[in-house]
Amino acid sequence: MIATLLQARHVFSRKGRRDPERLWVHYCLAVVIFLGLLVSMYLLHRAASQEEVALARTIDISNQQQIEAARVVQTARAFVDGDAESKAALADAIAALTVVHTTLAGNGTRTDALQEHFYGSADPLNAKMRHFLTLARLVANGASSRRMETFARLEALFEDGGLQRDINAATTLFSAALRNDARQKLHQQSLILVAATVVIVLEAGLIFLPAQRAVQVSFQTLRRQTLDLQASRQKLREMNNRLSHMVSHDQLTGLPNRTGFANYMSNGQASKSVQDHALLLVGLDDFKAINDMLGPEIGDALLMAVGRSLTSCVNHDDHVARVGSDEFVIVGYETPEILADRILTSLRHPFQINGRRINITGSIGHLCLDGEDRPPLDIVADAAVALRFAKADGGDMAYAFTAKMRTELEQFQQMQVELRDALRNGEIEPWFQPQVRLSDGTLHGAEVLARWRHPKRGLLSPHEFLPAVEGAGLMVELDHAVWSAALRYARGWQEESIWRPCISLNASPATISDPNLLERFLLTLRRLGIDADQVVVEVLETTLISGKDDMAAINIDSLAESGIALELDDFGTGYASLSRLTQLPLRGIKLDRSLVSPLPDQSADSVVRAILALAGELGLQVVAEGVEHETQASHLTQRGCAIGQGFGFAKPMSPSDFQAWLSVHAGRAVKLRPVLSAAG
Repeated sequence: MIATLLQARHVFSRKGRRDPERLWVHYCLAVVIFLGLLVSMYLLHRAASQEEVALARTIDISNQQQIEAARVVQTARAFVDGDAESKAALADAIAALTVVHTTLAGNGTRTDALQEHFYGSADPLNAKMRHFLTLARLVANGASSRRMETFARLEALFEDGGLQRDINAATTLFSAALRNDARQKLHQQSLILVAATVVIVLEAGLIFLPAQRAVQVSFQTLRRQTLDLQASRQKLREMNNRLSHMVSHDQLTGLPNRTGFANYMSNGQASKSVQDHALLLVGLDDFKAINDMLGPEIGDALLMAVGRSLTSCVNHDDHVARVGSDEFVIVGYETPEILADRILTSLRHPFQINGRRINITGSIGHLCLDGEDRPPLDIVADAAVALRFAKADGGDMAYAFTAKMRTELEQFQQMQVELRDALRNGEIEPWFQPQVRLSDGTLHGAEVLARWRHPKRGLLSPHEFLPAVEGAGLMVELDHAVWSAALRYARGWQEESIWRPCISLNASPATISDPNLLERFLLTLRRLGIDADQVVVEVLETTLISGKDDMAAINIDSLAESGIALELDDFGTGYASLSRLTQLPLRGIKLDRSLVSPLPDQSADSVVRAILALAGELGLQVVAEGVEHETQASHLTQRGCAIGQGFGFAKPMSPSDFQAWLSVHAGRAVKLRPVLSAAG
């Protein structure tokens, strides 16, 4: 039992504090031990009581033996004295004594002294009693002549022979055994009581006290864990708040992002707090070019500066968010036109970024919020439509959204979808406009212009579909498709000896910057049998704004090295520096119609004369666009312009019409016919 308690103590010392949920096992163990002691005491007490009862009965039987032995002697005397009726009483007494003696002789509860007294070798009680019973039976049943003698012997055995004394001694021994057994049981009970007391003390010291300490430690640990959990929950709430802020805010500018704006609008619309407010979508003009030229670090710093500038332009209660790469949305209570004008004015001021002065403008699409329950991003999409129109018209302006814009944009997008099929099906056609030598009116060449023969909308001019081509990223494919078709027609006219063509091809900035331009174009010329000197590639001034080492400059140099002439188109309307004219391998320039139309106005003449003088100094051929009157042609001729092009000579024509025109004018002077107006 002590070992069990020590084992329990060992369990507590090693596992109790770490595994307090198992305390009930140890409590049950202690209770079982205590109950076992109680049951042991009960069973011992019960056994002692039963033994005491048995010994008491044995003492009673021993006393009964003495009484029955005396009754045998008494009834035998009466029978010997001649009382015939006492014979039956004697027989009953003999039978009773026999039963009593048999019971005592067979009693198992016997000490060593009782065993010796009953069955010892020196005149034992059992032998005397058997001899006594034998004599009594002889008295009762023997010959009458010897009855007196037998009785004398019986009486002598009982009184003088020590039988009465031995029976009394047996009773004394039984009493002594009872007292001794009672003392042993009492001693055992005392031992069990002491053991129970020791067990209780040990349980208190080895089980309950450590268990209580383990519980206290567990509660302390639980309290610490609770505090840690509360701290963890607080940290989790803070992390969730930061995460929510990160999810709903732009990490670069710190402004709400698209998600944060959508949440603001949803909450605002639910409470009608944004009714009668204006939504403005601000987009930066040509931000990609600045980001590409100056690097993403400058671009990011510029975006942060723009975010601060926009925030400073609005009221504290207004909402500013960044919803795109270079797009910001503003929800304000002011009239959108007033707020837009203030924003555009603030953006026109140069930004100081890392010691650089960066100029940038913005475009704005705006609309008024009427409280209609619409998805926030759908509202932004409407503003984006207006923003797109503002950027398409040159930027640095603000447009209000109208339903017509949405319709036009859908048509524009539909046109973008149709363009791929149009290129695949050959619906984009090359049209030709003659270029005439002003000195003698002979045909110099022809400029190739694109027309789209739309299956449903009819013939479309470039200004109707080129924006869609640029938006779809198909300018390179369009240029090569028009070039290839025009060169095939030119080869046909050359093979039929109608005209040895000189074809001017317009190249978009995207085409000039295409890394595969030279290989693809030269392969087309070789396949069609067109010489390099029969082709002129016209490039726009806007193509020349990049550095000399970019792909456009590399392609221009490579084309010139291949013998292909290059002309600068629409000269006088762009912002290419004059120094570029000396750095690029150009054969000529084309005067824009905006400079030719006012001639012979003195102001326009001054500009044209200066350009022609510069071109002459640089050895550049000049082609004047928009020639419509003889006066213009004569004036240009006098100033040294060699070639003219315009409606006065001929309008752009389809390949079949141009072939018919060639059959008449390819070998003779072209007369200039004045026109009433100049259609595009």
